[in-house]
Amino acid sequence: MISKQREVYRVTNSECDKVNYELTESEVLNLYYSEPRLAVLMDLDVIRLIDRHLVVNLKEFITPKTNHLTAHARRHISNCCVGIHYINEFESQPLSVTISSTLDILIQSASFLEKAFPVVGAQTEVEQNKESTLINKEIDRLNKIIMNLPGSFSGSLKSHMERKGYTEELLSQESWVSLSTIKQYRQKEEKEKTLKTVTALCIGLHLHPWLTEDLLRKAGIVPKATRQDGAYRYLYTVLYKGTIEECNVYLRSQKLQEFKLREKMA
Repeated sequence: MISKQREVYRVTNSECDKVNYELTESEVLNLYYSEPRLAVLMDLDVIRLIDRHLVVNLKEFITPKTNHLTAHARRHISNCCVGIHYINEFESQPLSVTISSTLDILIQSASFLEKAFPVVGAQTEVEQNKESTLINKEIDRLNKIIMNLPGSFSGSLKSHMERKGYTEELLSQESWVSLSTIKQYRQKEEKEKTLKTVTALCIGLHLHPWLTEDLLRKAGIVPKATRQDGAYRYLYTVLYKGTIEECNVYLRSQKLQEFKLREKMA
């Protein structure tokens, strides 16, 4: 069974004939937001993005110091990585296809959450049900947080800070956003927000991407189809457990505008 995504892509005919394991940033983001189980597994560090591959986080597959795919992983790529497959579902439009993933196959083939990943073999139905229950519990936990948040941006920001034990000073230190901007965001709902600022705050809070997207909606922000906005979405989706400095390394590699220390943002 393969999980299907609703997004439609335009690809060459040859790309429809194979499963691809080396993913672009846009493919990772689209897959992440279309497949809740993948989001949970990445949040739990069960699956990591390494060398443009979504790989199971075990020492057999990721080098411990340099964080690259091991030779063993590259030899058994389909057994340890999530792949995508383009399917042509519209005969009248041969280049319009849907994107599917092999996550179901990977989940059925081995024990993720027990950290015991055989290259050959499959889980029993009991084992699969156990892991499905754990994944569903995490999805329910995140949805419960969202449902219990206030309807406003300022109220939700306060709630996240309280839940994680952040003071305004600590958040300013972790996000590089000025203390005055944080105070205004917490006190004035009408204060204009930017994608850059909210991204910095959410990375400073290490918020799960679903919670970040909830904050963005409440701020009335919709990321545009630009390289800069795409980069911010990549940061708060993939690098949200890291630091602003680590985010700047990525932005610098893309030759995009970086975060500035104690920057006063709109």
